Amino acid sequence: MKNRFALACADQTGRRRCLAFSLVSAAALTAYAHHHLTRVVHEPSRLVAIDAFAFCWLAFTLIAAYAHRDVRLTAGQARLMDHRRVTVVVPVFNEDPKTFRALLESVARQSRLPQRLHIVDNGSTDSDCRSVFDDWVRTAPAGLEARYDATGRVGKRRAQAVAFDADPEADIFCTLDSDTVLDPHAIREGIAPFSRADTTSVAGLLVGLNHAQNLLTRLVDLSYVLSFLNGRSSTSRLGSVVVNCGGLAFYRADVVRKYQHAYVAQTVCGRPVCTGDDRMLTGYSLLEGRTVIQEGSVAYTLLPDNLSHLTRQRVRWWRSFFWGGAWLIRTCPLSKPGWWLVMWQFACFVLNSYALPVVVIVHTSEAGGLVLPFLGYLALLSYVRSMRYLIVRRPDQTRVQQLTAFAMAPIATLVNLYVCTALQYVGLATFLKTGWSTRQTVEVSLGAVPEPGTRAVPGARFRTRRQGVGT
Repeated sequence: MKNRFALACADQTGRRRCLAFSLVSAAALTAYAHHHLTRVVHEPSRLVAIDAFAFCWLAFTLIAAYAHRDVRLTAGQARLMDHRRVTVVVPVFNEDPKTFRALLESVARQSRLPQRLHIVDNGSTDSDCRSVFDDWVRTAPAGLEARYDATGRVGKRRAQAVAFDADPEADIFCTLDSDTVLDPHAIREGIAPFSRADTTSVAGLLVGLNHAQNLLTRLVDLSYVLSFLNGRSSTSRLGSVVVNCGGLAFYRADVVRKYQHAYVAQTVCGRPVCTGDDRMLTGYSLLEGRTVIQEGSVAYTLLPDNLSHLTRQRVRWWRSFFWGGAWLIRTCPLSKPGWWLVMWQFACFVLNSYALPVVVIVHTSEAGGLVLPFLGYLALLSYVRSMRYLIVRRPDQTRVQQLTAFAMAPIATLVNLYVCTALQYVGLATFLKTGWSTRQTVEVSLGAVPEPGTRAVPGARFRTRRQGVGT
């Protein structure tokens, strides 16, 4: 197997056929579900509008995601972007030293080196990462400025602000989490959309570094990757990615500086906010311009490998969804597509809160034959929504392993009913808890996956296949 990461995209005819198949399948499944409801339920009319809205949203997601094209630069544009000053900002708190070392080495391997790498230790309880940095920096590339600061426990946002303030000449800030390992072309790809003057934020594509560790990581990886390839890629067509992922994201530096004080000092109902950093940086960027995804900018991140860790992570995300979404609705003008996207997300929450209990509980008791058709509908629909997972080619996953993961899409959907439905209510009930709640000690480590340098960890010669042209 070749040592590379690629997005394997078919030609235009193949893409159209794949999209057409997905849309026809989705329409057929929606029609079937509605027909079955009207046949076995006494009062189906109240679900008709929900059926229609659900299909329209799914159709938009599929069409827009399949229509996504990464930005490709001309030779002249590439030379101009090479002169942009890029600073990589990495807050560290109780990170696995082996994962941290892999991060540092992946930054040093970049085909387009950043000008600066700034690590800010946010109060770790040991000095392991500092020791790793001191050892690594002796062999760091000559053109890369590398700095390590320790701030004490000040919170992730203030830790990032230390790095923002330390480089007033930066043109682009790249934010990484300390458990992220970059593909060698991640930075070159990630800064390409900034060749367009109104682009203020770029989301990278994250995949699971430890995806093969156990059944849970395989299921989480499937839904996690699709949250980029379906969710963010579809909203990127509108220039309105609502939230990046902190594992890999790029921001125009002047936007960060403009909102930095508000970012650090933000409160929710008078409580200082430590979480939701990626949501707020994306939100500020959305106010100032276009926020997009570049699928060719790839990073590998450690996924939760047990249900407890996954639960705490997703509850934290849902808390920021509610207060962050409310902030954007209050702040963002209606002329921005992002305002309507967030409003639609809140509407979906309300509609699901009504539809799921009605279908699963009320109508199941009225018509005992509803459960199996409903589960069959969810299973088939999960395959339609997961088709874009098959465009990914990665060095730590064979084609058979990829197809096996795809085959588990219905099980991943059941996991999503827990993390994206049940936990959403927990996040709403506890949204005033604005502190960090995921890691007090190292919870996931690179020790669970093969050593750096083997084929299961990003190597030195990955590439991303070209998908489109234009800025």
